[in-house]
Amino acid sequence: MTMDEFPAAFDALPDPVVTVDADGVVRGGNARVESAFGHARDDLVGMAVGELFFDPDEGDAGDELGRYVADPEHRSVSVGLDLCVRRADGSALPVTLGFAPFERDGETRLLVTVVGDGDERTAGSGLHRRTQTLEALHEATQDLLKTTDREVAAEAAVEYVEEVLGHPIAAIWLYDADRDLLEPVSWTARADEVVGEHPTYTAEGRSISWAVFESGQPEYVSDTRADPDQYNPDSPIRSELVLPLGRYGVIDVGSTEPEAFGEADLAVARLWAATVTMVFVRIERERQLRSREAEIARERDRLEEFASLVSHDLRNPLNVAAGNLDLLRERLESEQEDVSELDVIGRSLDRMQELVEDMLALARQGTEIDDTEAASLSELAEECWDGVDTASASLVVRGDVRVMADRSRLRQALENLFANAVVHGRDDVAVAVGPLDDGEGFYVEDDGPGIDPDRREEAFEPGVTTDPDGTGFGLSIVAEVAEAHGWTVEIAESESGGARFEFRGVGVESGDASGE
Repeated sequence: MTMDEFPAAFDALPDPVVTVDADGVVRGGNARVESAFGHARDDLVGMAVGELFFDPDEGDAGDELGRYVADPEHRSVSVGLDLCVRRADGSALPVTLGFAPFERDGETRLLVTVVGDGDERTAGSGLHRRTQTLEALHEATQDLLKTTDREVAAEAAVEYVEEVLGHPIAAIWLYDADRDLLEPVSWTARADEVVGEHPTYTAEGRSISWAVFESGQPEYVSDTRADPDQYNPDSPIRSELVLPLGRYGVIDVGSTEPEAFGEADLAVARLWAATVTMVFVRIERERQLRSREAEIARERDRLEEFASLVSHDLRNPLNVAAGNLDLLRERLESEQEDVSELDVIGRSLDRMQELVEDMLALARQGTEIDDTEAASLSELAEECWDGVDTASASLVVRGDVRVMADRSRLRQALENLFANAVVHGRDDVAVAVGPLDDGEGFYVEDDGPGIDPDRREEAFEPGVTTDPDGTGFGLSIVAEVAEAHGWTVEIAESESGGARFEFRGVGVESGDASGE
């Protein structure tokens, strides 16, 4: 994580700041560059550093800046280069630059802090402190990123407030959603000495911390004795910075002296609070991901167990049916009877066997697809139509394309769509299959009653069905097949008002299945 990845933290810096890569190209800037340079920060991205900064005596400063990236001896400077900024209106602004390096994707970049060249001694001293603080914060951020527990991160964050920012009295309160309160979880040793037992804050009680948590806006109280929202009027804390940590809580930085903090303190504290918030976001996302992965693993185990049981229960009657069909075919053939109708039954039994195998493979291997082949959409659609009880419904194939797909899985999706159209439409519902006009995929549509627009997003969820006798897994299987192939599938309305399923990202080719 770097500062230019989080605009809230980047914009909290009190000075104009830009990031520069090793090639001398500006990669970002904070909000203050607009007022200082006259350039919109989006316009700065991609600009050569020599276009922005120049030496009034020697011209382009690109090479000079570049050595601060390439030469380790110049990666941390007290007072950097005295240059000029070329403002958007063409005017020149004398400035002093400070540098703080950081790594991103294995590449060293520079965080370039720009201070107006007023009083040289004051500017130099301030720039030195800010540069050192930015470097220290960057190192602290890298350490903080190693934590995977929110409370541990809170403890480290408070330690850094004391060690890096130099404020010995600090504490973090985290929000407990179950109890709807802010609970103290970490504080410095000095805060423990001065404050003693840290209170909890709620909406009912009067406190600056809860007000900041609700508003999301930082607050500096220069004299707590004059603030009506002070939780404890007798508190030894006389001034404090209270900064929100998003939905996670607040961080309080205090002092026993009034008027103890200046604008620079507030700016750096806001930067650190924004960084800590981003760390909490990452920790929460990783926790959710681990929880989701564990749940998927449990679901996969249950699915495999279910699939094994079902396949065992299905295989026996299927084998019995197939054996009896063979006996019936032999007897009718010996009597010279027509057995063509038995072929339809045989194909249906074969397809049921395939579905059992697919179900087991899906349960054991997940939804990913390894092997694909070029399949003719028209041929596959007709095969699927023959394998579904379509009553008096009709199928129209409007053109053909070759689709790179797992043939069996794609067939599973088409069969479910055909069956869905027949079940939810009329007995004579008309179904059409064909390539999309933009060449990005194919569609399956019908002239049935369609799907309510308000229910289209949930239609692919397992268990959702409008058929009282249905399983609710028909369209969810369609969505899984599309996802496994890396496609998207969306529901629209056909010209006749029925349902239209559009598969995109398929990668199709016009022509017949042979490729001739």
